[in-house]
Amino acid sequence: MILKVVIRNLIKRPFLNLIKVTGLSLALTGILFIALFLKNELSFDKFNEKADRIYRYTIADPDFLGGNEFARIVNPGYIPQVKQQVPEIEDFVRLRPVREGLIKYNEQYYNVDQAFECDSTFFQVFDAELTVGNKLTVLENPASMVISETLAERVFGKSNPVGEMLSIPSGQFYGDDQKFTVSGVMKDFPFKSHFHPVFIATPVSDKFINDWAWTYLLLSENANPENVVKGVTGFIAETRPDKTRELKLEVHLQKLSDIHLHSNKLREIEPNGNIRNIYVLAIAAFILLLISISNFANLNLGMAGFTSKYLLINKILGSSKTTVAVYFFAEGLFIILATLLLTLFFAVPVNSLITRFFGMNLLQGNFLFMGLLIFGFTILSLVFGMVPVLRSVFANFKFRSSESSALIVKNGGISRGLIVFQYAFSIALIIAVIVISCQTDFAYKNGMGVQENNIVCLPAVHANIQQKFGILKTELLKYNSIKTVSAMMEPPGGEANDMFSFEMEGFDAQNEQDKRIGVFPCDYSFATIFNLKFLGGTNFSEENTDADNSGEYIINEAAMHRLNYSNANEIIGKEFKLNFPQGDEVVKIPRGKIIGVVKDFYLSSLKKRVEPLVLFKRENLWLINFVIASEPGMQKIAISDMKNVWNELFPEYPFQYEQVGAMYQKVYRSELLQARLLSVFTLIALFICSMGLFGLALIITQQRTKEIGVRKVNGAKIFEILILLNKDFVKWVGFAFVLACPAGWFAMHKWLENFAYKIPLNWWIFAGAGIAVLGIALLSVSFQSWKAASKNPVEALRYE
Repeated sequence: MILKVVIRNLIKRPFLNLIKVTGLSLALTGILFIALFLKNELSFDKFNEKADRIYRYTIADPDFLGGNEFARIVNPGYIPQVKQQVPEIEDFVRLRPVREGLIKYNEQYYNVDQAFECDSTFFQVFDAELTVGNKLTVLENPASMVISETLAERVFGKSNPVGEMLSIPSGQFYGDDQKFTVSGVMKDFPFKSHFHPVFIATPVSDKFINDWAWTYLLLSENANPENVVKGVTGFIAETRPDKTRELKLEVHLQKLSDIHLHSNKLREIEPNGNIRNIYVLAIAAFILLLISISNFANLNLGMAGFTSKYLLINKILGSSKTTVAVYFFAEGLFIILATLLLTLFFAVPVNSLITRFFGMNLLQGNFLFMGLLIFGFTILSLVFGMVPVLRSVFANFKFRSSESSALIVKNGGISRGLIVFQYAFSIALIIAVIVISCQTDFAYKNGMGVQENNIVCLPAVHANIQQKFGILKTELLKYNSIKTVSAMMEPPGGEANDMFSFEMEGFDAQNEQDKRIGVFPCDYSFATIFNLKFLGGTNFSEENTDADNSGEYIINEAAMHRLNYSNANEIIGKEFKLNFPQGDEVVKIPRGKIIGVVKDFYLSSLKKRVEPLVLFKRENLWLINFVIASEPGMQKIAISDMKNVWNELFPEYPFQYEQVGAMYQKVYRSELLQARLLSVFTLIALFICSMGLFGLALIITQQRTKEIGVRKVNGAKIFEILILLNKDFVKWVGFAFVLACPAGWFAMHKWLENFAYKIPLNWWIFAGAGIAVLGIALLSVSFQSWKAASKNPVEALRYE
């Protein structure tokens, strides 16, 4: 009997019930994908069985490279000795980056995005799945290589690669070809790893003594990381050549599973996420849950009056409160079941889009987690969506034979608190979306060359090509589609962390740190292609040579202040000299003068403060990344021309380019993704609120039909009726605005602390959010209010 009545009542008011189902399903879809994304982010590197015992080892030395902490360490040749000295270290592995970006097989070159030379212990520390080879022996010999399935297929097709010879071609970092024998094939590293090499190899000879490497220590069971830190610090202190100097360096161990979300060191292997982004999205999911359930509860409260006749009859027949509760919960269960079906309809295409654009299949392998999440959502929706209704019904359920209604619910069954609550959170979400979007846009557009949108980068070109940069530049500039060609040491979005000692006329260094300054080798057209603003002086001259006393140096604004000058014109003409760390006999940098000062430019992320930099040019040296600007509207033609010139000059090397804007999108990948997700979830939240408010307006106008008719008979105009029906909604949104602003300001102030350069939290952000929500709320209710206000009063009275 109850089931039949529930189905009848649901069919009787399809629009209001559709609002309930749509609101809950959109919320559940949003919550589901936020939760899956958070689960994905929080489980980075945990696929390693020993993840809880693997630590990345780093050092911060105030006397080295400005005291910055790098994710990798220099000269890690002492690590085997540290293992012997500190018994709590069970094993270690060092990852030295393969620099040239190419691999050669049968005289054909293949691009390599990421690869490492490593210790033979790699598979004893990390869990990489081998499809060919034995983990214990696959790297036991020098010059042994394990390649990924993707690289194996690209180079060897379907044939067996084991035993084949691959080589890293000679170049800037390798004097001769480095030949390796393929000894195994591994599956591509999981998405949830903080590095993704296409191959790993044991070095031909020990390269770890005088180079950089990311270093990982595997601690023994129940080892205390603090004891390991003390042991390593003690070892370094004992083995320092100059034992009279105070040991200032700091040894750090960072847990493997903390790297992705809790590390922002210099020279990370890949850009990491950020734990604050996780907090923001988690709060967004919680807000979405609260909004959807409160909206569901409010609609249930508003619609409870429609069941008054059914409740009256049941009361007369002697039904108990249990029967009433069963009825409402049965109705809620039908709504939830419809919600789950609609969620399934939404989830599949949403997951396809995420997989396509971000490479994450969030549904795969997470069915148990999704089941638990859906079960929890169902319970919360039923309990918190129905309990307020039952409380209201039981509190007002009275039998009065003289009345036609068995249910008296104050204020039309609508909870002002729930509406204020919904809109306060919606306003806070809009504030978050505006701030995050504006800050991300500000950061992205301040990347070099992004505004021009016509610059591409040929990243990490081989040393043989670097030597012929001048020829390539001359040939490219013959084409009408090419505007400017330049080159630089670090790519757009990269990090300029190299520091050289220097000498400058009139400058006296006060300490060791003052004796070094950041360097940025580049071609003379670098300032032109990126439209750098000169505060004083001039650009590099094209005819200048590397002869001593003719060197030209341009510094940025930060370097000017670092050298104790505030006026650019005062430092122009000062004698200047950079000293190569290994001495002039290795690389001689000519003495010269400071010829210009440029405004600080943002090479890397705005999360880091711009460091003092000296720009200088050397003939065919350190120009690793080529940048090419096309004429406006001719980018496609320019790419074709670049490819033709490249293939003529360097036919054996693959042509590879990347849009500069896309390179900065990778730098801000986490923030861009967060902004998009928050925008979508805010739209969902506003849609839920608006549809809920529309439904409530429909309920209220139906409940006040007689009042509206009487007022119109007494001469009330339509706009007066509209004000009467809408003023409460305006007050509720106003109160919600007052509650949301302080919370929104505090949350976004904390989020902006991620950035060294940030937008101000202007008043218009908060005003805009409030006006937007007020406008949406009024649009949601005004149509229904106008419809009720313009109705013939005779019809209204007849309705009653």
